[in-house]
Amino acid sequence: MSTPSTNTENIAGPWPRCPEAAAYFQELFQYFANQNPQITQLAQRFEAEAGVDILSLVDHWVLPPRNGLIAHWEALGLVKNTLPEGDEVWEHPGARLPRLRVKAKRTTPCLALGVESIAEFAAKNHLALEACHGDDDSGYQCGHLSLPHGELMPIVRRGYRGFAPQSCPGGVEAARAEFAARPRTDDEQASIAAAQKLFEKHAATLGRGRATEEFFAAERDYYLARNAAARWQYARQEAIGIGWANHDHHTYRCSRAAFPALIRLFVAMGFICRERFYAGAEAGWGAQVLEHPESRVVIFADVDIAPEELDLDFAAVALTPRTTLGTIGLWCALHGSSIAKAGMHHIECEFLCQKVKDDANAAGHPVMAPFTELPMLWQAFTVGEPWLVPQERLAPLVTAGHLTHEQAEKFAMLGALGSHLEILQRWEGFKGFNKTAVSNIIRDTDARRN
Repeated sequence: MSTPSTNTENIAGPWPRCPEAAAYFQELFQYFANQNPQITQLAQRFEAEAGVDILSLVDHWVLPPRNGLIAHWEALGLVKNTLPEGDEVWEHPGARLPRLRVKAKRTTPCLALGVESIAEFAAKNHLALEACHGDDDSGYQCGHLSLPHGELMPIVRRGYRGFAPQSCPGGVEAARAEFAARPRTDDEQASIAAAQKLFEKHAATLGRGRATEEFFAAERDYYLARNAAARWQYARQEAIGIGWANHDHHTYRCSRAAFPALIRLFVAMGFICRERFYAGAEAGWGAQVLEHPESRVVIFADVDIAPEELDLDFAAVALTPRTTLGTIGLWCALHGSSIAKAGMHHIECEFLCQKVKDDANAAGHPVMAPFTELPMLWQAFTVGEPWLVPQERLAPLVTAGHLTHEQAEKFAMLGALGSHLEILQRWEGFKGFNKTAVSNIIRDTDARRN
């Protein structure tokens, strides 16, 4: 594998609100659902049983040609992209919105919904698909169901952005097994090095996009075992046949010493560094957002930082030691790094936020007050799941003055805040995050305050 650039400059810029483009897709879906009652029923079931907005699962639309159609898309900010296979697709470069295709032979629309398994989606929703193209477990598979006025096409993507049905590559099962069992030790640097070696081994066979999908599928499984709220919600999503298809981003916490190596690992996987965050001097926390160009995975990588460090190239510059521990540093000291023993701090999925909040509260998974309530973004954590902390981690923290004896005793007996599930809803195609409100939630989830 070639070595990718480690430049972490923000190449994307601020993310816009795109109300007109988002409204176009909402109207397109509503017209399609009005013409096809089965789609309305599917949307209602997703909302009622899992709090999932079917619009967040739309991968792309295939539409019949019509005069002025392309000009209208371009006026909404969409641009044409020609894929290696020759397919033309229109997409918005700055928004989290579906893509669009035109096929001359189509006379009615085709709705492509992203799921994790076509067989599971069809079975759980009692759909008799007429055909399915592409191998099970391949990079791209599509099912087909004719509707009165169009077609429903459930699709599965695994590290592939095109539209050609794929064959299942050899080595997938071996990669899955080895990613699931990868070494997670108290040594962050060793865990990162082992993860990178394992990733490069399987990327050489599967390609970086597919290897990334398999790596993070294993990460989600590890996280699930450590968070009851996530298991509850995931079971609801399995019941409607979508799995984790609505995931928005994966959050990793890391110590200052290991953070550059962690970012280099993600860049080696093919991730592109997006915007950086700094939550304010009182928070002592920052993050690098990363996005993968082939898979759907987005990463929020958290670390303790000082104000003057925001503009550092995190992959290239070591962060100097500090005598204090912020929220992130303390979490790692208590539980280990996310890439190592702790696993992810949280997964964030796209939901109908009020519905999931109400359902979670009723099911015994209380939701904290939202830390973002904006016209284009809503975010809230479930109450954190406490993890017991071994004495060998606590004693050095007391000696160094990072914890009081009382705090250490509490964490040993009752646990310290470990992981959360994050509930998110997006509007207007907005794909960014709320920089100003994150400081509060970081403060409120500091183990020393709970």
